[in-house]
Amino acid sequence: MSLRYCLSCKTICDDFNALTNNDSYQCPTCKKPLIYFGREQASISIESILAEYDALHPYNPVKDFQGVAKDYSNPQTNIALIECEEILKHDPNNQEALRHLSKHFWAQGLIQKALDYMNKLNQINSVISDDIVYYVSLLLIQKEYQSITDLVIKYQELITPFLFHHYLAVSYLGLNQFQDALTQFYQAYHSCDDEDRKKKIKKMIRYLSTILDQPS
Repeated sequence: MSLRYCLSCKTICDDFNALTNNDSYQCPTCKKPLIYFGREQASISIESILAEYDALHPYNPVKDFQGVAKDYSNPQTNIALIECEEILKHDPNNQEALRHLSKHFWAQGLIQKALDYMNKLNQINSVISDDIVYYVSLLLIQKEYQSITDLVIKYQELITPFLFHHYLAVSYLGLNQFQDALTQFYQAYHSCDDEDRKKKIKKMIRYLSTILDQPS
């Protein structure tokens, strides 16, 4: 059995429900041609597949996070750190203090502490568009895949269609929800403008097609 995707209906069809016309396959609903990217050997672990896909960096692995830790690991930031802690004693929902402390602890390698401050921002509905990639990367490191799903759905209007589908695909894959992951990777592919990333997405689609084709 081969899984194919209808770009128009945004659904996955298998050989049994797809329409055939000569050597082509068509969507049974809209009658448009189905997309098929083939298969890829997928005997390695989901963690290895995610690592190969480079989920932390959906665009450029080097450039994306340059500047994220700007000044936060510098010893001179101790005064700012103390000031932020004092601010939060009197104003526990201060957004800038929460954001500064999160990035300070991220620069120190204390991922869970950094994440705790971002979670607090989320609880008071103060996550902004510039926070999303950073916030999701913390969740990815901690393998909090359900939290990623909840986050990107909540803040969908703050991110590009590509990032929305990309992060949903990765989180569904981490949750072993392969059918949902495959659907989201197809949509990420068609909303992506970066050719190198599209090649990686194609490979993920092939991996997932192979996994889903295996007898249960």
